[in-house]
Amino acid sequence: MNRYAIVCGGTGGHLSPGIAIAEELIARNGECLLLISDKAIDSVMLKKYDQFEYIALPAKPLAKNIWKIFETIKSQLVSLHQCIKLMKDRKIDCVIGMGGFTNFPAVMAAFLMGKKIALHESNRVIGKSVKLLAHLADIIFLPPSVNFKSQSLNKKVSHISIPLRREIQKIDKREAKESLGLDPHRSVVTILGGSQGANALNEWAIQNFQRLNSQNLTVCCVRGIKSDSQEKIAGMSDDGNTITNLFLPFCNDMSSLLSATDLLVCRAGAGTIAEAILFGLPMVLVPYPNAAENHQEVNATHVANEGRAIVVRQEDIDLLANIVIECFQKDLQNFKVDPPSGDEHSAVEIIVNRIQRMIGNE
Repeated sequence: MNRYAIVCGGTGGHLSPGIAIAEELIARNGECLLLISDKAIDSVMLKKYDQFEYIALPAKPLAKNIWKIFETIKSQLVSLHQCIKLMKDRKIDCVIGMGGFTNFPAVMAAFLMGKKIALHESNRVIGKSVKLLAHLADIIFLPPSVNFKSQSLNKKVSHISIPLRREIQKIDKREAKESLGLDPHRSVVTILGGSQGANALNEWAIQNFQRLNSQNLTVCCVRGIKSDSQEKIAGMSDDGNTITNLFLPFCNDMSSLLSATDLLVCRAGAGTIAEAILFGLPMVLVPYPNAAENHQEVNATHVANEGRAIVVRQEDIDLLANIVIECFQKDLQNFKVDPPSGDEHSAVEIIVNRIQRMIGNE
């Protein structure tokens, strides 16, 4: 039996594909340990996955405040020591780094101990940790057509779409709406701010749900785990009927939520976009303007060029309600909504096949 450590902490964009790979490895009788961050979102997302063992590393991201840089360095060194001990005790064969600030201590520990290393990048801009650690990796998974500037690094690259969790499966739209307590006869606009929520989108949803209701649209907004508990807020349709809008802090059933959705308004994280494409959802993307290396802008532009999305800059968010209403007035016909060819869930199988081949298990 091979033993793997999957480093996937910090955001849902790192954690979700890490979970997908862990599911496949366990199905093949592998043993997996998930290394996550101490952010609340990581442990909240993992609550439903009883089959996974996970450990939170104290590693912190690089601080912009110069006085906190020493705290970052200390947390990374403590995490490095912890990872070295874990790999000795657990006899880890391979470390799989999914990007983000937790990557560094685990991948460095693997390198120092002579373990196999795989890196994965979901976004269309290669993140700092993957760039920094690329020379240590045995294989690097990047999105299609994304490459390093260095040809020597590109020899390690395997192009693949984002691995999706097994639970991400489309279900009947009417059934999905009813399961969420929404009117199955009305179109649903879902607002997602990513795994940790987005204040700008949350505020926009509160300020504009009544206007959308007046156009016979139901609003479902996932506000992030820092928000209040689930609420059902009543609005009024143009014919005077009550519409129930759903505002919730977190969604543990993304299959139902996405299946119930007719138009998705969201940030431009790679994982969210990949799931929306699988479900054939039109998207209005509002990229997070402070994302590292502006990767959300690049992600959004890519899918907009494919005809799957409209991009609205955060500074233009006052135009968002008009754009959403116009999309429905045109019956969402201006979007490319056909799912990608082939089974997107096969991406995780391809990734695991290549990792197992790398460690000599095939």
